[in-house]
Amino acid sequence: MRVYGEAYLFINFWMDFLSLLLAACLRRVRFRGMRAAVGAAVGAVLSLLARSGAAFLCGFPAALIMILVTALVSFGKAGFALFPWTAASALLLCGLTDALLRNGASAASVMIICGIAALVFCLVQRRQRSTRDGACVLRVSYRGKSSSLPVLRDSGNRLRDGLTGQPVIVAPESALLRLIPCGVRPANIATLPRGWRLLPIRTAAGNGLVMCFRPDAAMLVRNGKAKRLDVTIALSNFEERAALVPEELFIG
Repeated sequence: MRVYGEAYLFINFWMDFLSLLLAACLRRVRFRGMRAAVGAAVGAVLSLLARSGAAFLCGFPAALIMILVTALVSFGKAGFALFPWTAASALLLCGLTDALLRNGASAASVMIICGIAALVFCLVQRRQRSTRDGACVLRVSYRGKSSSLPVLRDSGNRLRDGLTGQPVIVAPESALLRLIPCGVRPANIATLPRGWRLLPIRTAAGNGLVMCFRPDAAMLVRNGKAKRLDVTIALSNFEERAALVPEELFIG
């Protein structure tokens, strides 16, 4: 079966998006859907140009460069490290797509089947990881109050407190509301309380400042065992319900 025009563009966009999803899942990196969609769109356009006869985009080396560009747009500097995983995922999906099309599958069927396969793989990976690591909870105590929240291991979180050098855990402010002093609104730096600091942070939306504080106690509880942490807590208004805990804090 031959695929033309919009169908070719949409299939490439979808496969690029799924490749980025699989790479993030394999490397346990936070997946940002909107940014990945932009990266996938860039990859799809480059693929269409190559199919249209752009000589500089033809050949295997050019294909690898296109995958690298897609990874960099989607993951920033971490795209260099994720490039091999994105390329491997892309080659796997490319083989599956080609096999399905050769057997008469429609473009829509190919996209659905590949999407389901990628989703199942990620769910299995997550389940295996959860079983291996055990349920993990972060407990934070501050000024006589405590809160617990689920944890997301984030290998991309390399934040450090510039004053103490401590690793920084990024937590959703909605999960720690009872610890935040009265009148403090994390989105308004003018309400920064005494003893707290501002931490420069880079996100997909750009650079900014977030409020951070040093808790009286922070513990990582896993499989019934508690590990005391010497960390700084940064508050963010992201949609995650879990705290983004640096991978290094799970070692040992």
